[in-house]
Amino acid sequence: MIDIHSHVLFGVDDGSVDLENSLYSLKLLQDAGVTDVFTTSHYIVGEYDLPREEINRKFKELQEAIVREGLTINIHPGAEYYLTDANSKTSNFADYTLGNSKYILVETAMNGFPHNLLETLYQLVVKGFKPILAHPERYSDIISNPKQVEDLIYRNVYMQANAGSFLGYYGKSIAKTVWELFSNGWIHFIASDYHCHSDDYPLARLVDVFSREYPEINLDLYIKENPTKIIANEKIEYLSAGFSHLSQEPESFISRLLSIFKR
Repeated sequence: MIDIHSHVLFGVDDGSVDLENSLYSLKLLQDAGVTDVFTTSHYIVGEYDLPREEINRKFKELQEAIVREGLTINIHPGAEYYLTDANSKTSNFADYTLGNSKYILVETAMNGFPHNLLETLYQLVVKGFKPILAHPERYSDIISNPKQVEDLIYRNVYMQANAGSFLGYYGKSIAKTVWELFSNGWIHFIASDYHCHSDDYPLARLVDVFSREYPEINLDLYIKENPTKIIANEKIEYLSAGFSHLSQEPESFISRLLSIFKR
């Protein structure tokens, strides 16, 4: 597995608190089958906005510790960049891409999109970046109108769902929304958004649930194939077939998933 969304870099945001926490978490991910993980710490002006040089220093320190501890998991730099009306034209987005690629993981306000969100995303695309919207299923605008995601995809924006959303971590309405997006083929990546606060690693749990209960759904596209293309900075298709044969029963699917999760 390749996890493109995590908070395993220490002392940067609300994720890992120190180097020991990061190493413990990375071993947990490695044991779960993760080969590569992107360190997508929050970048929010005025809240989590360490200079890029300091983030790079911590990243190097973590890399060296991984080698010293004999871990085999690979880490890649990145960020989860918070888009606002204020920073759309002033930011050096090139400092926050995923690895050496043009892909950039972005998020925005959960309770209402900024007025200029579409313009900001357009400017990113025009400048050659490939924006990936983190956890679209959690935004109130999308929960109330999931079809907005299709429009964003046609505007060359990729979608990354949280594994925990499928498992009910954020409530039933978000679970329902993520299933609708997934069944329509509007998800390109599934990642953990892991914050190193517990041993519960949602991506591994989701893979286990799907392999046992829904073997006809192959998650490799979302957790291996497309993430591999980010590492190589290769093109990823915007549209996929989805799983329309299952979308007729989203409520029963969600109820079944949640019951499995609670076992």
